[in-house]
Amino acid sequence: MARALNLLSTVVLAGGLLVGVGTPTQAAGRTPEVIPIDLMLAGSYTDAAREAIEIWNTAVPTIKFVEQDTPAALRVMEYKTARGVQSHVNIKGAGRGWVYLEVGDAQLYKPSRIVVHELGHILSLPDLGPGSPCAKVMSGGWAGSDCVNVQPDAAEKAAVRDFFAAHDVGDRVPWWGSGTPAR
Repeated sequence: MARALNLLSTVVLAGGLLVGVGTPTQAAGRTPEVIPIDLMLAGSYTDAAREAIEIWNTAVPTIKFVEQDTPAALRVMEYKTARGVQSHVNIKGAGRGWVYLEVGDAQLYKPSRIVVHELGHILSLPDLGPGSPCAKVMSGGWAGSDCVNVQPDAAEKAAVRDFFAAHDVGDRVPWWGSGTPAR
């Protein structure tokens, strides 16, 4: 009888371990950080924005943009300037703020790359600046108009994962606040 109970205990414990096996997010007990986003003002950038949302949701499973059809804390808006190149963000905390997509930028750069780049800012990533390679979505316009890469690289994904492991949606983005909009 004791031997049967020991065997039964071993089976129950092993079964409990198997039930606990899952994705890294599940294993850590974390559900993705949900970032509500609305595209009501995205205009001609709507499809590109949806593509960018899917790219980030796939690239970093610990965050999840969720489109809604009412105003959200993160809004995407198409607009036009006299210069024709001024896509940028106004961050109101991680995952919150405005993404402004300039109509003229879509004539020079791949629209989904523009949105992936700008959402990268919303997710805590800064611009990389002159000389940065096309392989980095945060190189933005510095990579040139022939750059069509829309996939964040491993370091960019890790930086977003690490940021949201230590911060929540709405927390201050450390580099933001210099008074200069991120482009």
